[in-house]
Amino acid sequence: MADADLAALRRLNDCGYGFYRNLAQVRADDLCVRGQATDALHRAAALLDAADRAARAAMPQPSREHPFPDPAALAAIRALRALRDRVAVLETRLRGAAALPDGDFSAVVPSEAVRQELVALDAALLTRADAVAAGAIEALAGALDALETAVAAREALAVRGRA
Repeated sequence: MADADLAALRRLNDCGYGFYRNLAQVRADDLCVRGQATDALHRAAALLDAADRAARAAMPQPSREHPFPDPAALAAIRALRALRDRVAVLETRLRGAAALPDGDFSAVVPSEAVRQELVALDAALLTRADAVAAGAIEALAGALDALETAVAAREALAVRGRA
């Protein structure tokens, strides 16, 4: 496990994360991870909104010499909005996912190995969400791709456990 993942697990431990050991607290652990990941995505969306406003404010007013906005500036604003939309979709996907059941956690995580895999996926999810929130706008698309992969892996594990 990478140092960044260990830092994420330490942060989770500070908020009461039980590493899915207590069957009565499974849903709380799941919601804690998803809440922290969506908070990081919310921070990323706020940064994108600020960059969008700054880019629009930097565009000069139309004049006789330049009646239309600079196409490069418009493309940059469209790219910022597309990234913000991706962040919003991913945030909704995380917030709207079905929570792990409290009562019968053994149906979702049947073994210690799978529980450890889920903890590792949680750490990777938070690490990637923090990378999205802290990343430069130019590198945000790659960070979002990595985060989408982590979310898909976590969802696949939950679906595999329910099958």
